[in-house]
Amino acid sequence: MSIKIDLNDKKILHELDKNARISYSEIAKKIRLSKNSVINRIKVLEKNKIILGYNALINVNNLGYTTYDIYLKFKDSSFEKEQEIISDLIKNKHAWLVAKVEGNINLSLLISTKTPEEFDQIWDKIYQKIKPYVEVTRIAILLEYHHFPRKYLMDKYEKETTIIAKRGNNKIDKTDEQLIKLISSNARISLLELSNKLNMTTKTIAARIKHLEKEKIILGYRVNLNFQEMGYNYYKLMINLNDLGIRKQMYNFIQAHKNVVYFDKFIGGSDFEFDVEIESFDKFTAFLDELKKKFGHLINNYNYLNPTMIYKSNYFSN
Repeated sequence: MSIKIDLNDKKILHELDKNARISYSEIAKKIRLSKNSVINRIKVLEKNKIILGYNALINVNNLGYTTYDIYLKFKDSSFEKEQEIISDLIKNKHAWLVAKVEGNINLSLLISTKTPEEFDQIWDKIYQKIKPYVEVTRIAILLEYHHFPRKYLMDKYEKETTIIAKRGNNKIDKTDEQLIKLISSNARISLLELSNKLNMTTKTIAARIKHLEKEKIILGYRVNLNFQEMGYNYYKLMINLNDLGIRKQMYNFIQAHKNVVYFDKFIGGSDFEFDVEIESFDKFTAFLDELKKKFGHLINNYNYLNPTMIYKSNYFSN
C-alpha cells in the first residue's frame, strides 16, 4: 500500500530532486514553510522509506571507466539460492547497481571497469559461481545516460536542465577519489563531516567539490525515491526502430514528458531506451498508446521491463 504525501511533501521532494545538497533553510525559503517544518517533513519521509537516500551523480565514464549493463534471468534455482545470489551481488564492490526486475529478466547489474580485460576477470569470477542458476540475456556497454528532472512531482514546474553523462578521460587523485566515494553514497553529507573524515579544511573540500563539478565528474545530486511507496510504477522501455533517423524527434518527445526520468544509449542494446516512473499500469499503457500514435509506423518492435526494487545504487563503488 502506498503512503499518501501532500503538496508540501512533493515540493520538498521536487527541490531535493533538483539538488539533494540544498540546505533546509533554502528549501524553506523556496516553498514558504518554516525550517523546522521542512526538517520534520524530511524526517517523516525518510522514516516512511519514501526517501531511501541521497546520491551524487558521478560520471564514471568521464573518469575513463566503461560501464557494462548486464541482464540475468533465474533458471533451475530455489528462492533461497536466488536470495543468496542477490546478497552476494550487493556485497560485490564492483557492482554499483543491483536491481530486481519483473518481465523477461530478473536482475539488472551495472559494473564499471577501466579495461575490457578487467571486466572479463571480474565478470568471469561472478559468472562461474552463478552460471548454473542464471541465464545471461544481455551484456551491453553504456555509452551515455541522461537524467531528466522528475517533472511529475509538480503540476507546474520550471524548465530544468537535463543532466547528461558523456565519456571522457579525466584524472583524479586519491583524495578526490575518497571524496567521491563519500559523497556518492550520501549527497547530503556536510562539509564539516567530510573535513573530519578526510582531515582537510572545509574550504579545501568545497574547492575540490567545485572543481569536480566543473569537470563534469560530479554532475549533480539527487534524492533516491521509493517510487513504489509513492504509488508509482517503474518501467524501462527498449525500442527497435525501422528508421534510426527519428531518434532525435523521439528524444525531444520523451524529454518533454513529465514521467520520463532517464534516457540511455548503449552498444549492444536496443535502438532507443528510456525509463518511466508513472502512477499505474493503465497510465503506462496510455503512454505507450501516445508513443505509438506519434511514432508507431517507425517502430519495429518494443519490449519493457518492470524494475521493482533497487537493492544497491552507488555511482562510485570502485
